[in-house]
Amino acid sequence: MKRDVIYMGKTQAFIDNLPREVLDMVKTNLQALQCSKCSSFSELPDWTNQGSLTDKPLQGKKLKGSHQLTIKHRDSYRVIYVAQHEEFIVVLHSFKKKVEGKAKKEIRTVETRLTRLNADIKAGNI
Repeated sequence: MKRDVIYMGKTQAFIDNLPREVLDMVKTNLQALQCSKCSSFSELPDWTNQGSLTDKPLQGKKLKGSHQLTIKHRDSYRVIYVAQHEEFIVVLHSFKKKVEGKAKKEIRTVETRLTRLNADIKAGNI
């Protein structure tokens, strides 16, 4: 079963405008997640010259269930998603990392969207 991908906010527009190599990595990972496969292809030799990619769960009570896909190309990009549901994957947020350390504004956006997503699920809206 292939799961639907739901994008929150302007996330899909941001992803669609990423550099081609980065966009290909994001799409490949989302397609793997749709088929319930591991999303990280960073170990594959094809990616070695195009950039690096990691996928890890985010830490924090308000971030439970969310994962961060990190793509390092010429710049560093983040795609935050939730894939714990059988029917769908939700891409909460995506951004180009501009600061050293944790991007607090971006994490607050993820927390807000995750809270809204959980409320919508609980209410049966999704």
